[in-house]
Amino acid sequence: MKILNTASALAIAAMTFAGGSASAADKELVIFNWLGGSERDLIVALEEGFSAKYPDYEIKDINPAAGGDDARSGIRSAMLAGEEFDLLLNTWPSFEKELVDAELIRPIDGAWEQYGWSSALNDSWRNLATYDGKTYGAYFIAGNRSGVWYRPDTLAKAGITSEPTKWEDFISSFGALKENGKLPVFIGARSWAQTEWFENALLRTKGSAYAKQLAEHEVPWTDAGVKETFGNLRDMLEAGCCAESGKMLSTHWTDAADAVLKDGKAGFMLIGSWANQRAKNEYALTPIKDYSYMQFPVIKPEFGNTMSVDGKNFLVMQQAKNPEGAELFIDFVLSKEGAAIISAQNLATPSANVDPSSYDPIVRKYAEMLPLVDVFFVLDDLLPAELSGEFRVSLQKFLRDPSETSVDEITKTLEAKASELYK
Repeated sequence: MKILNTASALAIAAMTFAGGSASAADKELVIFNWLGGSERDLIVALEEGFSAKYPDYEIKDINPAAGGDDARSGIRSAMLAGEEFDLLLNTWPSFEKELVDAELIRPIDGAWEQYGWSSALNDSWRNLATYDGKTYGAYFIAGNRSGVWYRPDTLAKAGITSEPTKWEDFISSFGALKENGKLPVFIGARSWAQTEWFENALLRTKGSAYAKQLAEHEVPWTDAGVKETFGNLRDMLEAGCCAESGKMLSTHWTDAADAVLKDGKAGFMLIGSWANQRAKNEYALTPIKDYSYMQFPVIKPEFGNTMSVDGKNFLVMQQAKNPEGAELFIDFVLSKEGAAIISAQNLATPSANVDPSSYDPIVRKYAEMLPLVDVFFVLDDLLPAELSGEFRVSLQKFLRDPSETSVDEITKTLEAKASELYK
């Protein structure tokens, strides 16, 4: 299945690469590293570790301007300019699919078997980068997008003595929080954070296989499973979880973090693992003692092992001059040596070769889950850009009016947009 709005620039880039240019040295490995800040430093550290182990290789690290707020424009520009490289960093499954459709990246199934990467990454991680039965990417950084954050002292003051890990217990906890003067749940829905609630509720209601079908439009947005998910969220809203809709739609996830983790004015928030850095670095809080998280409450036991994640992977370019070196680099990144470099930066890797004791308590808590759970990439990043925009707006509309009539209208709108973009 192809997305109709795939950027034509990628097709042009494919023709540009086909023309070729001066060949790189046999032992030169060219990596397109568009990251900045500490994440760029991590990639450089991995490159240095690889070079120390394999001194015959010379690594060329390309670090271009990212092209504004979205690095994909910078990547496309480099391709159109004829820039050639062996490895590309990627964090968007929808963009990866564009590259697959444009035949700009190559499958790595042979290397997967040759190096035994299944011992490092379980099948659900491999499936995240598998298209039409072929594997194109290997994930090496992972973030937890199923974490419901809270302050232990906030729950304790409300008489909540344990994490409400079941959906019904989670909703039941709202009364105690409200009696203690706390808003049970803070949703900052001005931009995109509202989608996290639908994405996790979908996984807990219908499972990762269904979510994948929805992302690929193999089931319609009007399907009963989508409406059931909205129904579960309606139960939460009707239980008085949150502020009035105007307040939600005028605030960001950072406002939620302030209310829940910094000020203790609200009970729970749902956001990615970067909340850990905010709590430590900006609020000067101590992990576990001052703040913690639980996984999104279980709605149906059969889907209780699912986890929404984000992450970064490496893709081997179709025009790579040194594909063998590129695959060897991936092998190093997934190895014990590579995993140690990643964990030293307090980032989680899905590689089973990592020593979990090297993480801080928060990262360790979710990193230990990664090799064991059924992971699914955050849904919003799987959707074409136009559908992603409609998805975000639809969740805002739902927060304003969660009625069944509203859900019928929302799902019809989403289905209409999806039908325009997929065939």
